[in-house]
Amino acid sequence: MRLRSAAVLLPCAALAAAGTVSLWIPLLIYRPEAMSRPDPAQWGLAGAPAVAIRADDGTRLAGWWKAPSVPGATTVLILHGRSANVSTRAGAMRRLSTDGFGVLMIDWRGYGASEGRPSEAGLQSDALGAYAWLRAQGVVPRRLVVIGQSLGNSAAARLAAERPVAALVLVSPFTRLPDALAARLPWFPARWLPWRRNRFEVARYVARLRVPVGLVASKSDGMVPLSESAKVAAAARDPRWLRADDLRHDGLLSGVAERGALTALIRALATPPAKAGGQPV
Repeated sequence: MRLRSAAVLLPCAALAAAGTVSLWIPLLIYRPEAMSRPDPAQWGLAGAPAVAIRADDGTRLAGWWKAPSVPGATTVLILHGRSANVSTRAGAMRRLSTDGFGVLMIDWRGYGASEGRPSEAGLQSDALGAYAWLRAQGVVPRRLVVIGQSLGNSAAARLAAERPVAALVLVSPFTRLPDALAARLPWFPARWLPWRRNRFEVARYVARLRVPVGLVASKSDGMVPLSESAKVAAAARDPRWLRADDLRHDGLLSGVAERGALTALIRALATPPAKAGGQPV
């Protein structure tokens, strides 16, 4: 009788534990912070207004926008990671705009001054809304480069797979969130958790791309192992690597931007190939 009771109770306990963990997963993933100083000028971005953007589902998002220095030049859409808000990426935006790019950074729903609560589907809707907003400003796909940072890699890769863009750059790329967590914490049973949502697939969208892909990674990342980035590279078609092995996870995007390395990567990816005779295609 006891064995029969245990046979019933143990699976029930496991299911209950799994359900409880599934409720906690979003709390572990998203680390939003409210915006204390919403004016981009307070972060060294004079001439870059704060803008209101509607996500694909109508949620109101906050963003910072700087038009390109020359009309028709390349514009960069930055989709940031899980922590804080756009202000912590101000250095990256400042350097890219100084180098002549147009730059749009948005805060995910629930981050900064954006409305709503974050979710995997919500972030994708936010990315689609940012893309539509840029198209309404006259940015053409062949002049649009999408940058995903960490958690933002999934929305960036899916956007590039489903909408025309010039190129995709992934900073701290991972294959999908459960695998990244398992690689980072091998003692934690990450693959046993109920990942019905919050999978944040990256590699499977990268495998569908027909545009140039750049991967920015560091052996000192501390959050995303290089082995995960290498698997994303294997899914891509002839990706370009940018390694900055002295930089940690949170400082990787701003670090490579402020050094000028990100500008060089974007230009290499977004420059059309030349025909025989030297004329661009």
